[in-house]
Amino acid sequence: MANTIYENFVLQAKLADLLNTRLNTRALMTVDNSLTETAGMIKKINTYTYTGAVQTVAMGAKNTVRGAISFSTSSYEVAVAQQVFDYFDEEIATDPMVLDMGMKGASTLMVNDMNTKYFAELAKATLSQTYAFGEAISYETVVDAIQKMNLEDESGLFLVIGTDLKADIRKDADFKGAELGKILFDGQIGTISGVPVIVSKLVPAKVAYLATKEAVTVYTKKDSEVEQERDGEARKNTVIMRKVNLVALTDATKVVAISEAEEA
Repeated sequence: MANTIYENFVLQAKLADLLNTRLNTRALMTVDNSLTETAGMIKKINTYTYTGAVQTVAMGAKNTVRGAISFSTSSYEVAVAQQVFDYFDEEIATDPMVLDMGMKGASTLMVNDMNTKYFAELAKATLSQTYAFGEAISYETVVDAIQKMNLEDESGLFLVIGTDLKADIRKDADFKGAELGKILFDGQIGTISGVPVIVSKLVPAKVAYLATKEAVTVYTKKDSEVEQERDGEARKNTVIMRKVNLVALTDATKVVAISEAEEA
């Protein structure tokens, strides 16, 4: 007698539950669903940068520095990210956990794919801040980086660090390990200078990113979906996971790359 396979909506629920248990970079990005109603797979994005200076001028004098907007255009192709795994009825009969562990492994890869794309876009940051070579990232470093963004409302800021900087942050006198912060972001370990601190293994060593959700946008053509196929004669079941989207840096003024200065 053949085993009863999970319905697609059950697998979809399992995937959604698994995705929510890991660092959810979607919460750190702006989500744009406009592509779902737009034909085509190419998205051209202009990234704008403002340069200028505030000057003190004497009566009748004019500014010598003019503000200016520059932009670069990047062309992104919406991609289909898909993975597939198979399991047989006999495998489920031998070990019922085969499907659950397969879903867990596959969902981990789906999350890693999204996170990798997110951090690749943060790495394109044009604003930068350094901390002294051989010293720890500190409260002062974060304050200086915040100043680079020139924001009136700092409530949307967050700091993403790698595991190597976690100890430095935790030893800082201003750091507060607020457990309630986990309500705001997965992976948050506390705050520094009022900014939530989030940890990810995907951040390069000695690097941190201060950003808001406006820095990076995920353009969704089709959200994560799961379908299942079955070869009854072979008793072979195939689970297919896919998503259709693109991740892009859309506002370079909303992210500052923080890194260790070079050795003098």
